[in-house]
Order: sequence, then C-alpha cells, then structure tokens
Amino acid sequence: MTDTIQTGARRKPRLVLMGEFSAGKSTLSNILLEGEALPMRVTATRLPPVHITYGAPSAFAEHRDGTRTEINPAELGAVNLDETRWIHLTMEADTLELCDLIDMPGISDPNMPSDIWDAVMEKADHVIWCTHATQAWRQSEAATWGRMLPYTRGKNLLLITQFDKLRNPRDKSRVLNRVRNEVDGLFTQIYPVSLLEALEAGDDYDAWQASGAAEFLEHLVEILMETGSALQQPVGAKPATERPTLPPAMEAAPPCAEAPTAAPIVPRRVHVKTTTTARPRPDDVADLKLET
Repeated sequence: MTDTIQTGARRKPRLVLMGEFSAGKSTLSNILLEGEALPMRVTATRLPPVHITYGAPSAFAEHRDGTRTEINPAELGAVNLDETRWIHLTMEADTLELCDLIDMPGISDPNMPSDIWDAVMEKADHVIWCTHATQAWRQSEAATWGRMLPYTRGKNLLLITQFDKLRNPRDKSRVLNRVRNEVDGLFTQIYPVSLLEALEAGDDYDAWQASGAAEFLEHLVEILMETGSALQQPVGAKPATERPTLPPAMEAAPPCAEAPTAAPIVPRRVHVKTTTTARPRPDDVADLKLET
C-alpha cells in the first residue's frame, strides 16, 4: 500500500476514530456523516479499517497483495479480514469536505496486525477516542493509547460515550473527574456525550444540545478548519514539528482525497466561531451544561 500523493498536492486532515468494541465509534461516524455509512449491525462484526473520503458513492476492498476489488457497501460484513487490509468508501457528506475519516476496529481485536495500526497512526492528524461511560478508560485503552500517542501530530479528543447511562449527577461527576485525572495531558479536551440521543435528535435542537454533541462537534469543526488551512502547503514541505520515525517496514496509509479549493461546507447544526480560544477544562458536570 503506497501513498500516491505528489509533492505540491493539497490534502485534507485525516480524522481517526478509535476505542474499544461497542464504545460508539460507528454511531459517531454516522453522526459525522449524517447517515449510515457504516451500519451498526455490520460494524459489530470484524472489519478492517474503513477509510472514508469525499466522492461519488463507491466501495472497494484493498487486499494484502495490493490489489483492489469493488464491493457492495451493504455486504461489508462479508469482507474477509484475513485477506483485506482496508475498506475504502467514497460518499458525499458535509464532514468529508473538511477531512478524511478512518474508522478503526475495536482495539481489543487480536486478529488485527500491528502493521495496520501503525500505518494508520503514521498518517493520522487527529484522533477521537471513544470510551464507554460505565467502564471508562480501561487499562487496555490506556496501554494502547500510550503506544499510539507519540505518533499523533494534532489535537486529540476523548469522548465519554453513553453518558446517559450514568443516572445521577454524583456518578457523572465521579466518572468525569476520574477520567480527567487519569488522562491528564493526553487529550486536548474531554466531552461526555450520549451519541444515540444525538443520532436520534433529528431536527430537535434542544435534544441535540442536551446530548452533549453540539459543543463537541463545533470544537471538532474548528480544529479541522484550522488544520485544513495549515495543510494548504506542499505535502513534501518539512513539517513544523517532527514525529517519531516508524520502523521502515511500516507501510503508508492509503492516499486521501485532495482538499477542495472552495470554502468547505460546514455540517449542519454547527456554528463555527470566527476566533478560537483555549477551552478551559470544566471543574464539574454542571459546567458542562449537561442535563441530569
């Protein structure tokens, strides 16, 4: 698998979704894409990384020998993980005007070769890590993120998903404070959210706000727009900061789509501020404006 982006080309930021199985990554991708690019009943099964870029709808499987085969998006669950390194989807969605999206398998999948993980992290600009509220930030998550963090270059966000499963303010505050202490300095910001409530909110703006997704998504769009502007230079130019060098055997992630020349379209229900300021960490749940 080789990166075919030529020097002088423009690219979009690459946003990687990571976490344990059933932590909400697929629900999050459906929210970001305002549809069902990855049906949840499919992603509950074993899949290789899914790389999603802007374009006319299509789906391909990239095999370990480098060949590509067109596949039916409705039959993703039939892809043979032993033979497939990547699934590449193209679709037209507002978020994909801002970034390429990579949905990773659950980190506990013992069948996922390490070279695939490393290939993804080598090319990642930002990571959104999903951790389930009722068992937030397990030891396996901390260990995996500790290994991956040195290879990230951007602003990474932690989502405490299914926060509505914590039924009282005391439990919410306890979980939030514990996670904040354990990941101190490892993420740019932490957001407690209920992704299913956000997905089901539809045009109900109050429900969208109450889910915790509104503030998170607005921040994410700010990050992607800022990164997209910074990337409007030749890909071959020397980066401002160097990341650790991966072993030579690690292969590059698949090529991403070129960035649009026109101003990007912002996903609906997102209101991007004209200026960005540092976001202080909330001291308690009430500061997060969560409904209890």
